[in-house]
Amino acid sequence: MSGAPTLEAPAKPKYSCLGKEAGVSVVKPGAKVWTEPMPEREEEQAAFFRREGFLVLRGVLSRAELDELDAEVARMVREHHKLPRIREGFDLEPNQDAKRATPTFRKIGGMSDLSGAFHDLMCHPRITRALRMVMGPVIELYRDVLMMKPARVGREKPWHQDSVYWPWNPMDLCSAMTALDDAAPENGCLQVIPRTHLKEIQHYGRELQIDLTEEQQANTHYVPLKAGDTLLFHSLLLHGSEPNRSEQDRRVAILSYKTPGLKFIGKGEAPKSIVIHDVKPFGYV
Repeated sequence: MSGAPTLEAPAKPKYSCLGKEAGVSVVKPGAKVWTEPMPEREEEQAAFFRREGFLVLRGVLSRAELDELDAEVARMVREHHKLPRIREGFDLEPNQDAKRATPTFRKIGGMSDLSGAFHDLMCHPRITRALRMVMGPVIELYRDVLMMKPARVGREKPWHQDSVYWPWNPMDLCSAMTALDDAAPENGCLQVIPRTHLKEIQHYGRELQIDLTEEQQANTHYVPLKAGDTLLFHSLLLHGSEPNRSEQDRRVAILSYKTPGLKFIGKGEAPKSIVIHDVKPFGYV
């Protein structure tokens, strides 16, 4: 997708992550909302992704498909105690929501193994076609996780680059984040800083995060999504999100893909690769 990234030392921060320990949000409101239309022609989409580090595919899922996924999320939450823990498993929100009859989860990992509908999403032709456009003909699933960002208690995610967490070199993966609910600034939609995907930036702290400089903060963009939209973004694109203090959930399915040529630099054996083959999603003919 891109050349080998270089390491950039962090500049003097404007915002200190010490505020997080004091209960103050680290991720500030975005400076702008991304409103420019996305290109429609494939070659222009590929060029946009390589230049900006992200691309929005509008209307990937229909209302019927979203309803099926919604039912599957409800089932997995309801039956969590008897489902296997796959990959990242089930992760609870630190602050539980007393208004819910079921546990308040922050994320559910391995959902493509737990649900046929999410397995179909992993192989959705419109998503995989766009991925192959920027990654090449052979793609493999590395990570599949449902990020819940529940109403009222969904916590923020500090600014970071995904590849800093991930054991692959070069740092050249791509995630497809499909919105199951409308995602807006009010309920913690993703913020990105365009064109930050060509350099690895030094992270710090237990959560591996960065503080933004004034220049970086001035270039933060909300990327609102309608339910059924998919955001593709490079694994080095700087992104973060504010807490969800609204009354509207902000659930997204994040599927992260790699190519076979990446080198595993983690501990132990490399995770088994899942080669993606196109399927007709949701039983359509």
